[in-house]
Amino acid sequence: MGSSSSRNAEASQRRYLIGTLTKKSCVEQKFFGLSQLIDLKCTSQSKGSTGKGNNYDHNGVKAQDRDHMDLCNTNGATLYKPMPLNKPLYASETFVNWKSHYDIERMQMKLMQRKTAVYLVPIGSFPSFVMDFKLNMSGKVCSLFEILGTFLEIFYQEMPVSWLDSVDPEKENWNITTRNHKVTGKRQYLVSDFYPQLKKWKPKNTYGILGLTWTDLYPTESLNFVLGEASKRHRSGVISFGRFEPKTFDPEKSRDIEDIDPIIMWKLLKVSSHELGHLFGLSHCDFFLCGMNGSSSVEEAMLQPLFFCPVCIRKLQYACKFDIVKRYTELRQFFTELNGAMPFDRLQQCVEWLDSCLDFLLNDK
Repeated sequence: MGSSSSRNAEASQRRYLIGTLTKKSCVEQKFFGLSQLIDLKCTSQSKGSTGKGNNYDHNGVKAQDRDHMDLCNTNGATLYKPMPLNKPLYASETFVNWKSHYDIERMQMKLMQRKTAVYLVPIGSFPSFVMDFKLNMSGKVCSLFEILGTFLEIFYQEMPVSWLDSVDPEKENWNITTRNHKVTGKRQYLVSDFYPQLKKWKPKNTYGILGLTWTDLYPTESLNFVLGEASKRHRSGVISFGRFEPKTFDPEKSRDIEDIDPIIMWKLLKVSSHELGHLFGLSHCDFFLCGMNGSSSVEEAMLQPLFFCPVCIRKLQYACKFDIVKRYTELRQFFTELNGAMPFDRLQQCVEWLDSCLDFLLNDK
């Protein structure tokens, strides 16, 4: 009797975590079933992030463990690494928890006007090497902005992504608070000042808007620096190139960005996909090493996975209505082309992970 009750309780927790999957396709059930990797009985005092100083590969696997894991294992257990739960399930953002809030917001949007697009907007000026950057991806010459837009349109599939013309916050009298950081001496924008301005700037059919600025950002007067932030309430956010992080700044050794190299490209892909996730109502992930994990430094953020976990993808698919296999197939093509044009170990790891993921999804075993 006790064990049956225990099983029922766990089944109820699983449904609260990932929702009911009975109407999902076999492939979707298989993918979202990976949420069973989470030990719902496990608790920990860890902070729910990958942790400073840990060396993780793209998949969120510690480098020293990678040799012991077969990324092509068709049972899917190696695709994601679960984190120990550090709080009760009801206190975490499960799919059911997220959906209850999202459905209310969606009802409000239906009463007003259907939101059908995400917009990106350059904020202020950029150096010539940013504006003139071109990359030949399988015969198509793309600018930095085109690459970023293409990636986000695939990542947030079925939600069109478009660039608006550049906006100068000073000419538009946005009154953005600025400061020169006491350690770096470099100019920074207060990121939250952008939220209401971008909300007013976005077109009427916009689900959300994300700005990109060359100037570094800070979140509050008491905090040093942030790569990007987004406001779910305003459906707007801003990301930066993260040029001068005070935590690692060395006045003798630190140099400004001088070209778009693979590390800068990776940073922009990581930060933009993460912050857009917040605009869809996703909080920082507590369940897996995941693209929606929180971080406390640029180094930690760059070492975390790019791709979202099954729980976060469940939310995203509910919002965007994409086909799982089609999305991962197009992501594989994108990263194959990008890595071919700009070889980088983390881009190669993306291709390998996507191969393994598609093998798992399409393999009947």
